[in-house]
Amino acid sequence: MMAGAMIGTDPRVPGAQPARPGAHGEPGVLFVLEGIDRSGRSTHVRRLEEHLRYAGRGVTRTSLASALLSGDRIRAAKRDRRADPVETALLYAADLAERIEQVVLPSLRAGLVVIADRYCWTPMARAEARGVDAGWLDALFGFAPAPDAVLFLDVDPEASLARRPDDPDPYEAGLDLGLSADVRESYRLFGERLYACFDRYAGPAAFTRIAAVAPVEDVGQRVLRAADAVLASRSAARVGRLAAGRSG
Repeated sequence: MMAGAMIGTDPRVPGAQPARPGAHGEPGVLFVLEGIDRSGRSTHVRRLEEHLRYAGRGVTRTSLASALLSGDRIRAAKRDRRADPVETALLYAADLAERIEQVVLPSLRAGLVVIADRYCWTPMARAEARGVDAGWLDALFGFAPAPDAVLFLDVDPEASLARRPDDPDPYEAGLDLGLSADVRESYRLFGERLYACFDRYAGPAAFTRIAAVAPVEDVGQRVLRAADAVLASRSAARVGRLAAGRSG
């Protein structure tokens, strides 16, 4: 199902329901870090995990295309410039469903903090930027539990490109779309499409936008403060429920 327009205007919440502390109903906490390529996600996922472990929290990490059944097929599709973007989106949905069932939900039920290096929005943006219908993608990924917070590392395509000393991966550059014969220019143009998708998702999905063009230390502190605020909110809500139970 392909779209006539490149960027959809579907008013529904894109993908998972809006991020909100405790929205998934489990005792654990789910943090998602999103952003276009070279936004610093991997760095800040690692730093957040270290911060949480130092504070005594149990932490589980999960990342895109790491499911046993579909991970290899996703990597093969990314190498094939003729791959159908609808089929690739279905593979990403299968990947996420497997990880939610086997990693995310068991960890949340055990009271752990789950850090997801990308969630439903990156595969949605990659597909939508390739012309797949936005409403269809919203429905496809609508099974994903709402995170406690989506920390969106906000880097524009120009800054993303400047952070790449080497030529980008053809899939990440969107070379399959024929935007430009030059791989770096194609990467920039495709990045603009991706950024427009994330920008559309940000409001309805309640992203916490973190300006990520600042020095790494500054960005890292903003990420940690945002995460600590969510954890404090969850703790306060738990104390409130316990107090209400005792008084009742």
